[in-house]
Amino acid sequence: MVRKYRYRGNLCEWYEKKSNVKEIPYEIHYSLDYSSRLIENAMEVIEKYSRIVFVPRKSDQQCYLKIIKNYPGYCPEEDNGCFPIISLVNNQSKRFEVILHELMHSLGFHHEHSRPDRNLYLWIFWDNIDPDSLSQFRMLSYDDYQWNDFEMDYQSIMMYPSLSYSKNGHITIAGKDGQFICQNIRLSFLDKIKLSLL
Repeated sequence: MVRKYRYRGNLCEWYEKKSNVKEIPYEIHYSLDYSSRLIENAMEVIEKYSRIVFVPRKSDQQCYLKIIKNYPGYCPEEDNGCFPIISLVNNQSKRFEVILHELMHSLGFHHEHSRPDRNLYLWIFWDNIDPDSLSQFRMLSYDDYQWNDFEMDYQSIMMYPSLSYSKNGHITIAGKDGQFICQNIRLSFLDKIKLSLL
Protein backbone atom coordinates (compact mmCIF):
# COMPACT_ATOMS: atom_id res chain seq x y z
CA MET A 1 0.00 0.00 0.00
CA VAL A 2 1.22 3.47 -0.87
CA ARG A 3 0.10 6.54 1.01
CA LYS A 4 0.72 10.19 0.34
CA TYR A 5 3.24 11.93 2.55
CA ARG A 6 3.76 15.63 3.02
CA TYR A 7 7.13 16.61 4.47
CA ARG A 8 7.33 19.76 6.59
CA GLY A 9 8.98 22.57 4.65
CA ASN A 10 8.43 20.86 1.31
CA LEU A 11 5.41 21.82 -0.77
CA CYS A 12 5.41 18.71 -2.90
CA GLU A 13 3.52 15.54 -2.00
CA TRP A 14 5.91 12.63 -1.94
CA TYR A 15 4.99 9.02 -1.43
CA GLU A 16 5.98 6.84 1.51
CA LYS A 17 5.82 3.05 1.34
CA LYS A 18 5.38 0.65 4.24
CA SER A 19 9.08 -0.05 4.09
CA ASN A 20 9.53 3.54 5.30
CA VAL A 21 11.44 4.39 2.14
CA LYS A 22 10.35 7.70 0.67
CA GLU A 23 10.23 7.57 -3.10
CA ILE A 24 10.57 10.87 -4.94
CA PRO A 25 9.63 10.72 -8.62
CA TYR A 26 11.71 13.01 -10.82
CA GLU A 27 12.14 14.03 -14.42
CA ILE A 28 15.24 15.61 -15.96
CA HIS A 29 14.51 17.79 -18.98
CA TYR A 30 16.20 16.63 -22.18
CA SER A 31 18.13 19.93 -22.36
CA LEU A 32 20.09 18.68 -19.34
CA ASP A 33 21.03 15.32 -20.82
CA TYR A 34 24.69 16.30 -20.65
CA SER A 35 24.36 16.76 -16.87
CA SER A 36 22.03 13.87 -16.12
CA ARG A 37 24.77 11.63 -14.72
CA LEU A 38 25.99 14.42 -12.43
CA ILE A 39 22.44 15.03 -11.21
CA GLU A 40 21.95 11.32 -10.57
CA ASN A 41 25.25 11.21 -8.68
CA ALA A 42 23.99 13.96 -6.36
CA MET A 43 20.77 12.01 -5.85
CA GLU A 44 22.79 8.92 -4.94
CA VAL A 45 24.66 10.88 -2.27
CA ILE A 46 21.36 11.91 -0.67
CA GLU A 47 20.06 8.34 -0.90
CA LYS A 48 23.17 7.05 0.87
CA TYR A 49 22.45 9.06 4.01
CA SER A 50 18.65 8.96 4.08
CA ARG A 51 15.61 6.77 3.47
CA ILE A 52 14.90 8.69 0.28
CA VAL A 53 15.00 7.05 -3.12
CA PHE A 54 14.77 9.10 -6.31
CA VAL A 55 12.90 7.22 -9.03
CA PRO A 56 12.22 8.21 -12.64
CA ARG A 57 8.75 9.62 -13.00
CA LYS A 58 6.02 7.46 -14.54
CA SER A 59 3.76 9.07 -17.10
CA ASP A 60 0.71 8.96 -14.82
CA GLN A 61 2.42 10.66 -11.87
CA GLN A 62 1.30 14.25 -11.44
CA CYS A 63 3.41 15.09 -8.39
CA TYR A 64 7.10 14.88 -9.13
CA LEU A 65 10.36 16.80 -9.01
CA LYS A 66 11.06 18.50 -12.32
CA ILE A 67 14.65 19.46 -13.15
CA ILE A 68 14.95 21.98 -15.95
CA LYS A 69 17.42 24.48 -17.38
CA ASN A 70 17.96 28.23 -17.67
CA TYR A 71 16.25 29.78 -14.63
CA PRO A 72 18.48 29.58 -11.54
CA GLY A 73 17.28 28.14 -8.28
CA TYR A 74 14.50 26.16 -6.67
CA CYS A 75 10.80 26.90 -7.14
CA PRO A 76 8.66 25.21 -4.47
CA GLU A 77 5.50 24.55 -6.46
CA GLU A 78 3.39 25.24 -9.49
CA ASP A 79 -0.34 25.92 -9.48
CA ASN A 80 -1.36 22.42 -8.43
CA GLY A 81 0.68 22.72 -5.23
CA CYS A 82 2.78 19.62 -5.77
CA PHE A 83 5.09 20.31 -8.69
CA PRO A 84 8.47 21.52 -7.41
CA ILE A 85 11.07 22.64 -9.91
CA ILE A 86 14.83 22.76 -9.77
CA SER A 87 16.15 24.97 -12.53
CA LEU A 88 19.82 25.23 -13.43
CA VAL A 89 21.55 27.75 -15.66
CA ASN A 90 24.39 26.53 -17.86
CA ASN A 91 27.26 26.92 -15.40
CA GLN A 92 25.23 25.57 -12.47
CA SER A 93 24.29 22.38 -14.27
CA LYS A 94 27.96 21.39 -14.39
CA ARG A 95 28.66 21.98 -10.70
CA PHE A 96 27.99 19.04 -8.40
CA GLU A 97 27.78 21.17 -5.25
CA VAL A 98 25.10 23.44 -6.78
CA ILE A 99 23.00 20.48 -7.87
CA LEU A 100 23.31 18.91 -4.42
CA HIS A 101 22.36 22.23 -2.77
CA GLU A 102 19.23 22.57 -4.93
CA LEU A 103 18.20 18.96 -4.33
CA MET A 104 18.42 19.62 -0.60
CA HIS A 105 16.08 22.58 -1.06
CA SER A 106 13.58 20.25 -2.72
CA LEU A 107 13.60 18.15 0.47
CA GLY A 108 12.72 21.15 2.63
CA PHE A 109 16.20 22.32 3.66
CA HIS A 110 16.70 26.08 4.01
CA HIS A 111 19.89 28.09 3.77
CA GLU A 112 21.99 27.63 6.89
CA HIS A 113 22.70 31.37 7.08
CA SER A 114 18.92 31.98 7.24
CA ARG A 115 18.39 30.10 10.50
CA PRO A 116 16.59 32.15 13.18
CA ASP A 117 19.58 32.29 15.53
CA ARG A 118 22.09 33.26 12.84
CA ASN A 119 22.83 36.64 14.44
CA LEU A 120 24.54 34.78 17.27
CA TYR A 121 27.05 33.32 14.83
CA LEU A 122 27.24 35.44 11.68
CA TRP A 123 27.83 38.97 10.51
CA ILE A 124 25.75 39.92 7.46
CA PHE A 125 27.25 42.88 5.61
CA TRP A 126 24.14 44.33 4.00
CA ASP A 127 25.94 47.22 2.32
CA ASN A 128 28.00 44.75 0.27
CA ILE A 129 25.04 42.71 -1.02
CA ASP A 130 23.64 43.15 -4.51
CA PRO A 131 20.25 44.86 -3.94
CA ASP A 132 18.52 42.36 -6.21
CA SER A 133 19.70 39.51 -3.98
CA LEU A 134 18.74 40.77 -0.53
CA SER A 135 16.03 38.11 -0.24
CA GLN A 136 18.74 35.45 -0.28
CA PHE A 137 19.75 36.65 3.19
CA ARG A 138 16.36 36.75 4.87
CA MET A 139 16.15 35.21 8.32
CA LEU A 140 13.59 32.52 9.09
CA SER A 141 11.37 32.32 12.14
CA TYR A 142 11.81 29.49 14.63
CA ASP A 143 8.52 28.01 13.39
CA ASP A 144 9.78 27.90 9.81
CA TYR A 145 13.16 26.35 10.60
CA GLN A 146 13.11 22.68 11.53
CA TRP A 147 16.65 22.16 12.81
CA ASN A 148 16.63 24.48 15.82
CA ASP A 149 18.21 21.82 18.04
CA PHE A 150 21.31 21.69 15.84
CA GLU A 151 24.28 24.01 16.13
CA MET A 152 25.30 26.41 13.36
CA ASP A 153 26.97 24.41 10.61
CA TYR A 154 29.56 26.43 8.69
CA GLN A 155 30.39 23.35 6.59
CA SER A 156 26.82 22.68 5.45
CA ILE A 157 26.12 22.37 1.74
CA MET A 158 23.31 24.85 2.50
CA MET A 159 25.71 27.53 3.78
CA TYR A 160 26.62 30.39 1.45
CA PRO A 161 30.31 31.30 1.15
CA SER A 162 31.53 34.68 2.37
CA LEU A 163 31.50 36.41 -1.04
CA SER A 164 27.99 35.34 -2.06
CA TYR A 165 26.04 37.96 -4.02
CA SER A 166 28.64 40.63 -3.37
CA LYS A 167 28.17 43.81 -5.41
CA ASN A 168 31.68 45.12 -4.79
CA GLY A 169 33.97 42.14 -4.17
CA HIS A 170 33.78 42.51 -0.39
CA ILE A 171 32.45 39.84 1.94
CA THR A 172 28.72 39.54 2.58
CA ILE A 173 28.84 36.85 5.29
CA ALA A 174 31.42 36.08 7.96
CA GLY A 175 31.51 34.17 11.20
CA LYS A 176 31.50 36.30 14.34
CA ASP A 177 34.64 34.42 15.29
CA GLY A 178 36.29 35.95 12.21
CA GLN A 179 35.84 32.84 10.12
CA PHE A 180 35.88 33.27 6.32
CA ILE A 181 33.35 30.81 4.92
CA CYS A 182 34.49 28.86 1.88
CA GLN A 183 32.35 27.20 -0.79
CA ASN A 184 31.28 23.82 0.56
CA ILE A 185 31.31 21.11 -2.10
CA ARG A 186 29.93 18.13 -0.17
CA LEU A 187 27.52 17.27 2.61
CA SER A 188 28.73 18.10 6.08
CA PHE A 189 28.55 15.69 9.01
CA LEU A 190 25.43 17.49 10.28
CA ASP A 191 23.84 17.49 6.80
CA LYS A 192 24.14 13.71 6.84
CA ILE A 193 22.62 13.46 10.32
CA LYS A 194 19.68 15.64 9.27
CA LEU A 195 19.09 13.57 6.14
CA SER A 196 18.99 10.43 8.26
CA LEU A 197 16.15 11.98 10.29
CA LEU A 198 13.84 12.66 7.34
